[in-house]
Amino acid sequence: MSANFYNQHAEKLAQQYLSKSFEEVHVSWLAHLNPLLLRSDVRILDLGAGAGRDSKYFAQQGLASNLQVTAIEPAQTLADIGKQQTQGLNVHWLSDSLPALEVVTKQEISFDLILLSAVWMHIPQSDRARSIRKLANLLKPGGKLVISLRHGPSGDQRVMHQVSVDELTTLAKTVGLFPVLITENDSDKLGRSEVTWQTVVLAWRELL
Repeated sequence: MSANFYNQHAEKLAQQYLSKSFEEVHVSWLAHLNPLLLRSDVRILDLGAGAGRDSKYFAQQGLASNLQVTAIEPAQTLADIGKQQTQGLNVHWLSDSLPALEVVTKQEISFDLILLSAVWMHIPQSDRARSIRKLANLLKPGGKLVISLRHGPSGDQRVMHQVSVDELTTLAKTVGLFPVLITENDSDKLGRSEVTWQTVVLAWRELL
C-alpha cells in the first residue's frame, strides 16, 4: 500500500480520525475487548494506527496493569502525529506493513489483540492469504483478531480493493481462525452516505 496519499494529507486525515472517539467507532466489538483489558499482562498490535486514536485508548485503559501497545503506521507523517498523541503512554511505534510485517516479526512478540481498522481494503486480494497467515502467526492462544471492512468507493486517489465477509472468513478458516462476531453493515461515522462498515472478530477455535 502506498503511503504517499496519507503523508500528503496527514493533517486533514488526522483531524478526521481524531474527531471520533474510540468508543464511537468500535462500539460493536467492545464486549470482546473488555475481558482482555482485565488481564495483568496484555500485548496489543494496532496495525494501520494512523493518528494514534485507538492506540491511545488502549494504552490509557492499561494504566493499572502491564499493557503494551505496538502501533504500526507506514505513512511517516501520519505516524509522527500519532506519536505526539500517545506521548508518555506505553505505545511503541514501528514502520511496517502487510503482508510481510518484517519489522514486527523480528520483535518475536505475540499479541492478545490485533486490530486492523480501515486497513483490509488497502490489501490487494493477491496478498490477503499471506496477510492472514502472518496475522495468525502473531496471535496468542485465546487472542482476538479484529478487522473492519469498508464497503463503498474510495472517493479520492487512494486505491481501495473490494472486500467481503465471505472472503475474509474463508481465508481465516484456512489458518484456524473462526468468526466470533460479524456485525451488520453500519453507517460511516464521518457521514459519507456511500460508505458502510462491518467488523469481523476472529479467534482460535477452542479445544473441546
